[in-house]
Amino acid sequence: MNAPLRTRRHDIVPFVLCALACVSLVALPASAGYTPYTPGAGIKGSPHDFSDGAYSSGNGDGACKYCHAGHDTAQLDESVGGPSASVGSSPQAPQEFDYLPLWNHELTPNYRTYGMYQNGTGAPTAGSKALQATVSTPGSASLLCLGCHDGSLAVNSYGNVLETASATTMLDAQYAIGQGGVLANHHPIGFDYDAVQAVDDEIRSADTADLTATSSVRDHLYGAGNTIMECGTCHAVHNKGNTGETLLWRSDINSELCLTCHDKGLYTPPVAAAP
Repeated sequence: MNAPLRTRRHDIVPFVLCALACVSLVALPASAGYTPYTPGAGIKGSPHDFSDGAYSSGNGDGACKYCHAGHDTAQLDESVGGPSASVGSSPQAPQEFDYLPLWNHELTPNYRTYGMYQNGTGAPTAGSKALQATVSTPGSASLLCLGCHDGSLAVNSYGNVLETASATTMLDAQYAIGQGGVLANHHPIGFDYDAVQAVDDEIRSADTADLTATSSVRDHLYGAGNTIMECGTCHAVHNKGNTGETLLWRSDINSELCLTCHDKGLYTPPVAAAP
């Protein structure tokens, strides 16, 4: 299997992908503090806008290029629908990356070595309180997020060799998720939500729990049939359609986000923002 490779990019202005099912948690420049932003207002000025400050190349290429480009981006492995490795000049991603939305960022080298969520040897082993969210690796959508957030690569590890050669700006440790390949103490991702909900009486149905005023949890799940929970289930990477802090689809003030899925007897449906 080929190791993850950085992609090449022509000198074009990358375009915005409007709907990335990749999801990512908040990343900020190491040299900067948290910058207030308006939830739902779009990528510009959000925590995922790296066009200014520590990550900027000074080329005026905008926010999109850190993740996406119009040409010569990573291509899928042949086993998941991509061309033969002998076709074209773009680098071929490992088969674990089965979702590559014109991906222009280097892929995490930890994709096979993550220690996934576990709740301890003293946890219940049977019944609804047993660990149900078992999975061996995050889904591809989350793996793309982890390319920055697991701390294995510089945030500016993207594009052609002239840009990646000086890619030394690492994510600040306080925003790292899965650093050192450890995801055991983070909310599980990459698991089948419906399978867990079927055996756990404290998980709400993905079809009846609303995550925003116009969408259910089901609308934010991934994979065939929209059943897999990934980073983007909770976080809006492009800062569109969300209303919560830290790019959350809805605010977690008073645990509203948590209680959307976790049925602890309290649930407040999201309300549309006033016009």
